[in-house]
Amino acid sequence: MRARYEHDGGFTVKGYEPAGHDQLLLERVRLDLSMRIHENTRFFLQLQDAHALLTRFDDKDFPKSNPLEDTLDVRQLYCEWLHIGGSAVGFKIGRQQISYGDQRVFGPGNWGNTGRFAWDVAMLKIDTKWFSSDLWTGSSLRYKSDLWPDPRTEDFMTFVNYTQVKKLPFRLDVFYVLKSDTSGMVSAESKTGNLLSHTLGFQAEGRAFKVLDGEATYAGQFGKQGGDKVRAQGASGKLGVTLPLAWTPRIGAQFTWGSGDSDPADGIHGTFDGVYGGRDIYFYGYLNLFFWANLLDSEVDFSLRPHRAVTVNAEYHHFALDQPKDAWYSTGLQAQRRDPSGRSGRNLGDEIDLRVSWTLRKRLEIMAGYGRFFPGPFMARTGTAAAANWYCLQTAYTW
Repeated sequence: MRARYEHDGGFTVKGYEPAGHDQLLLERVRLDLSMRIHENTRFFLQLQDAHALLTRFDDKDFPKSNPLEDTLDVRQLYCEWLHIGGSAVGFKIGRQQISYGDQRVFGPGNWGNTGRFAWDVAMLKIDTKWFSSDLWTGSSLRYKSDLWPDPRTEDFMTFVNYTQVKKLPFRLDVFYVLKSDTSGMVSAESKTGNLLSHTLGFQAEGRAFKVLDGEATYAGQFGKQGGDKVRAQGASGKLGVTLPLAWTPRIGAQFTWGSGDSDPADGIHGTFDGVYGGRDIYFYGYLNLFFWANLLDSEVDFSLRPHRAVTVNAEYHHFALDQPKDAWYSTGLQAQRRDPSGRSGRNLGDEIDLRVSWTLRKRLEIMAGYGRFFPGPFMARTGTAAAANWYCLQTAYTW
């Protein structure tokens, strides 16, 4: 059971809005019901009820899927049978939440009130002593209060193979994603049409000398979008050190790159689409003004634990466009602003973020957060530009 108050100044959930503001009182309740027949077989049901108060937006403002409100609905309902007959093979079929690794490539987006990226899928699971592999196909959900149960995304199908290699001194995941949209409504430079894209990539994560931690992610994309060829890439790397001192301070640095389109008229789609990454879990700043597409994000972060139940986090981001002729994209791959001439430059701006979390008796967590975005020259040259502020207070109780 979670309740959160947010105040957005200079932006809203729909994007950067220097002259606007909004406030939200968000409530979400999830009820999990699990029945296990034996060690490797179970049925799982999750009901979700999500409401939004105080906000100036309602369901009609989100014709495809509502990130704020979805009255009582079935968020997960699946059956799972692993290691059938003592073999390495199993399955997981039905409506389910899917996430892998650090959720940069695949994540459910649980910070959002309705929790994006639950799926209706059929999944084959192979688990050996050398690797574990998920092969699945299906569609993500749309969140609408007037539809029950929540429908699948129409005309859009996904096939995924996600494999974790075992018996290594670090975590290594490799993945392949096929996206297909046969609606004929996918926009492109040359003409509107269908989508058939392929993504290949890996993610590696490890620790060294008990104090160093690092991670690297890469994904390359190719295929067809409308009448265009897809040629896009995304990468991220981070390195951190946790000092052996009281309060366990950690200092880290990250750099994230999502390719942009260098020429909007050459018939090659160069904008990285972010795959199915967790779009709202602090990867690109607390205000969620940016996404893993046509983006350069340089980040420095710091955390400490002054008490075993208290964690303090601070981050600084510098955002820039990868290609100045491509757009600035927010979550959901929504184009916010664009200068086709490229003369507005690349500098999007800077953001500072602060968060304090306090866990009480392992069941109740209280979190307060603040973020401020300082617009750069690109903002001023493409429209109204002003600083944006975000305030948050959240309580979450689990039993």
